[in-house]
Parts: sequence; C-alpha cells; structure tokens
Amino acid sequence: MEMLPTSAALIWLTLLTSLLICWAEFPPRNPKDPAILADPPYPSMFRDSQRVPYISDVAASPEIKPYFIVGCIMTTFVLDASLIADRWLRHRGRLAKNTDSVEKVLACCGIGGAMIGTMGLVFLGIFDVQNYRVIHHTMLGFFIGGYSLTALFTCLEYYRMGRSIFSTALPHDDFLFVNTLQSIELVFMFIEAVLGVAFWFVLLTGNWDACASIEWTVSYVFSLYILSYLFDFLPALNTKSKDHRFGSYVEGDVEVCGHGRRLQTVQIRGINIGSEISTGVTRGA
Repeated sequence: MEMLPTSAALIWLTLLTSLLICWAEFPPRNPKDPAILADPPYPSMFRDSQRVPYISDVAASPEIKPYFIVGCIMTTFVLDASLIADRWLRHRGRLAKNTDSVEKVLACCGIGGAMIGTMGLVFLGIFDVQNYRVIHHTMLGFFIGGYSLTALFTCLEYYRMGRSIFSTALPHDDFLFVNTLQSIELVFMFIEAVLGVAFWFVLLTGNWDACASIEWTVSYVFSLYILSYLFDFLPALNTKSKDHRFGSYVEGDVEVCGHGRRLQTVQIRGINIGSEISTGVTRGA
C-alpha cells in the first residue's frame, strides 16, 4: 500500500513524458505529402498563432488516444486507491487515527472529490478536444475541481488532527508530522493556484504558446502532488506490529470540585495517556 502514491505518480509522469517525446521527436506528417511536416501539427491547434501543442492536442491524435485513455484510468484509479488505503490504515491504527467524526467526514469528502476528478480525467481522454471540444473542456473542469476539493478537504482534515494532537499528551513528534503534511498540501495548493491564475491571464491575452507551456508545467506539478501522498504512508512502515499501532482517542466531560472539566484519553502503542483540560492544559500519565 505504501507504494500506491509512487506508482500513480510514475504512471502519470511516464504518460506526460511520452506525449512530449511524441510531439518533439515524432511530429505528425502531412497526409498528402509525408515528406513535409503537418501544419499545424495537430488539427485542434490554431494554425497561425500556436506552435506549442496542449496536452489535449497531442492526446487527440488517433495513434496516441488509446494509450492516453489507459494512462488516465491507471493514474486516477491508483491515486484513488491511495486515498482509500489511507482511510483504511487510519481505521486499523497503522496511521494516526482521526480524533472525531468531523475528520472522518472530511476524509470521505476528499475521497469523493477524487472520484469526481477521476471521472473528469477519464472522460476528457475519451471525449477528445478535436471532436468534442465543449464536453472535453467541461470534463477538464471536473478533473481540476475534483482534485482541488480533495486537496482542500485533506488539508482541513490534517489541520483538525494537528489541533487535536497538540491539545493532548501525544508525543510532540506526531503533531509536527501532521503539521508537516498540512504544510505540504498548502504549498501544492498555492503553486497550483498561482499557475492557474497565470494560465487564465495569458489565455485572455491570446498567447496560446504560453498557455500550453503553463498547462504542461501544471501537469508535471500534479505528478509531484500525487507523490506527496507517499509521506502520509511513512508511519505505516513502523506500525505493522499490533503493539506499535495507534490506538483510540476518547473525549468526555467530567466534574471536578463542582467545576466542569474535559478529560481527553488517548491510547497509543498500548499506553493510556490522559490529559485534563479546563482553562489551561495539564498533562499526566
């Protein structure tokens, strides 16, 4: 399971690089005269104002389209399997467990967003830009929107987990690790947002080559985003034994000397750790 994000990233990276090589090293030829190059190289490109093809332009060619569809299906299915495996490992205690139902809902919403993104990427491959331009662009929106929601919900889940871990007697390293995961998600969200704004800006100016270059860049950054989920699985390497797994998190209200206090109890690696919280935080074993 730990290798699922790496596999998805490698599949996507290989697919993109293959498309680049096909365009750079094996450009389409003129069907009437194979001795000269086609102009434009791909029918969906603008003849006079575009020299750099979009990913969709290359993928729409009949020879490449089947491989592109298969690559999209493999990438998204393995990535979705990574998110589902992450949820299952948390449930089993192989990863830090969610501390409340809200975090579980956020995790499920993240998986739901990935399903939407999967549908978008698979169908944008099937409905190519050359023959189904409107449907293709609609599916592109589903792809971007779905995985953007996944990143957002994952970031919110890590934020809540980090706050819960910090307010208990769990080891400080666990808080730092979850906080690092949240920071990685934020960095990728920021980079993709900046590139997205740049894409729409140059699109409005009619600079098609710059738009295509940014699209290729965004797609390669997406492969790094997929690979970042590998960090989520790192704790699972050390929790294969049941004695080293994360345990339950229980929270309840108690009354001490007539004053209401909240008692938090965490069981981790076979040890019960309690923390009593009122206006401040007092930790005890």
